[in-house]
Amino acid sequence: MASAPSFRGHQWTYNPVRGSCLLLLLVLSNLLLCQGNVCPSCGPDVFGVPLKFLRKTFSRVSRLSHDMHNLSTIMFNEFDEKYSQSKPEYINATSDCHTNTLHAPEEREKAQQMNNEDLTKWILMLQYLWGDPLYALVHELRFGEYLSDTILSSARENFKKLHKLQTILERRFSQIVVPVRLKLAKDLLYWQGLPSLVSSDEDIRHFAFYTLFKCLSRDSHKLDMYTKILACRISYEC
Repeated sequence: MASAPSFRGHQWTYNPVRGSCLLLLLVLSNLLLCQGNVCPSCGPDVFGVPLKFLRKTFSRVSRLSHDMHNLSTIMFNEFDEKYSQSKPEYINATSDCHTNTLHAPEEREKAQQMNNEDLTKWILMLQYLWGDPLYALVHELRFGEYLSDTILSSARENFKKLHKLQTILERRFSQIVVPVRLKLAKDLLYWQGLPSLVSSDEDIRHFAFYTLFKCLSRDSHKLDMYTKILACRISYEC
């Protein structure tokens, strides 16, 4: 099996002294079991947050990310049903996702091999990269001409939940925010899809919306999976 992705190859570990590394979750003296499998990268982790607060935090985070995935699925299915079921050229739309360069793992087995710090950084990265698209869906008035009320209302709820999720993680693990944002800035990672979404060419506009919703559905699934893995490691309820 290929080794799990690590941010260390991308200069994520900015302090070489282990005692000052920002490892986030829980000191474990024994091996953690996640869904019955030994998880060699679960610990030990050094953190400054009491266990009861971590459990409460990731219980909320897991619920929010699950709600986001459900809302994202509604948005994609609604658009797919109305505009794209007869468009075979849309099949490979996720090849154009603006988050593809992250190479965030999609398989649960690979994600389970990652340590808690890296998983949390993936979560924040995906949140930051979806902030602008969701903000545009909520605030761009022209989209009311193109999208159904179901999609727009789901987008509003999704944006609220994304903001809550981001606020919770930034408050609990504030030190991790700077290296994550520096990584985004250094690699020029950001969304550039607005011009296509407001194009006067209907085919371009429909494909752009389809790609956006398909990618959001995919990435919200990743967020849901990562947060559930972290919640599992803390609560032992795998």
